[in-house]
Amino acid sequence: MIAAFLCALAGLAFGSFLNVCITRLPQKESVVAPRSHCRHCNREIANRDNIPLLSWLLLRGRCRSCAAPIGWRYPLVELAMSALFVACWWKFGVRWEAGAWALLCFLLLGLAVIDAETMLLPDVFTLP
Repeated sequence: MIAAFLCALAGLAFGSFLNVCITRLPQKESVVAPRSHCRHCNREIANRDNIPLLSWLLLRGRCRSCAAPIGWRYPLVELAMSALFVACWWKFGVRWEAGAWALLCFLLLGLAVIDAETMLLPDVFTLP
């Protein structure tokens, strides 16, 4: 039970990073710098407001600085990635196959969302 919970938390964290990739890669931006920021007011997102899923719920889907809406895609991708990580753990246990499938799920979910939003498939996701 604890392993599933930890796996779900890891999935949320990877889902959060996947959201950064989905937002920035089609625009040819770095996924490392600058720090996460509001796309409307350009203010940096504080660490307390950057907790996957929880922050979105606490802020009611709005930026703390400018109150601009934060899209539903962000929590949905985080939840989907969490569910996929748990499914991989459930199927394979703590083995390398689980990690390989989790990586594949990460790439495929990212490709699906980027494709749905932009009709582009970035090389950084398709080549691996």
